[in-house]
Amino acid sequence: MDLRAHRVEALVLRAIPYGESDAVVHLLVLGHGRIPAFARGARTSRKRFGGALEVFTRIEALLKEGPELWALREATVLEAHARLRDDLHRIAHAGYATELVHELTRAGEPADALFVLLEEFLARLERGPATSARLRALELLALAASGLAPELGACARCGGEVAPGRAAFDPDAGGTVCAKCVVDGALLLTVGSRAALRQLRQLGLAAADAPLSADGSGRPADARAFEAAAAQAAAPLAAFLRHHLGRALGSAGFLDQVGAPQ
Repeated sequence: MDLRAHRVEALVLRAIPYGESDAVVHLLVLGHGRIPAFARGARTSRKRFGGALEVFTRIEALLKEGPELWALREATVLEAHARLRDDLHRIAHAGYATELVHELTRAGEPADALFVLLEEFLARLERGPATSARLRALELLALAASGLAPELGACARCGGEVAPGRAAFDPDAGGTVCAKCVVDGALLLTVGSRAALRQLRQLGLAAADAPLSADGSGRPADARAFEAAAAQAAAPLAAFLRHHLGRALGSAGFLDQVGAPQ
């Protein structure tokens, strides 16, 4: 679809003030990926924007194509995600999710899988507390959608078998490594965290909210133990993200600041 003067559905990833009344807004648009747009009067015109440019809001936007920045003419709120905005932990997780998606997308390249993932993540975040398990599922699914999924089964260096149980995780190599390929600086995935990551990658966000026992019985897992295992995997996945992005996500500091699950 030609975006010239068309209305599109979008998620607000970032809004940067520009001058006294304008803003540069990064939108994730169905069918078109991340689009940077200039919103003239965004901070003063309630008629054309009316609070629609808050981060992680789903909007209907009127966009006009430009040579570098698009022009955002107006926007209306489709889903404000208001219920998660009164809790600092959920705000921190939503901010982390939008920054992660922003960093894993390139302007103008379609990213519908990331749009759907972010929308589902925010919807689930509204219905329940912020959890480490949901963050790990988000990271794994976002990386997979970007072609950067970590190796959690075979050795990322030699392709050989990695023994069951706890395993070394090497961000530079691309995931788990066997005993022969371990190098200094490799991190540890516990038995529980390795099993949790594999389940979250396979079953997605649904598994974060209703995990299954690792014994293959299909019975519900111990939710507290699963959450602890997901939290233990935070450092290895953060290192993996730093390796691919070249830096740590700034929103990770806010998770620390407010004491949100990681």
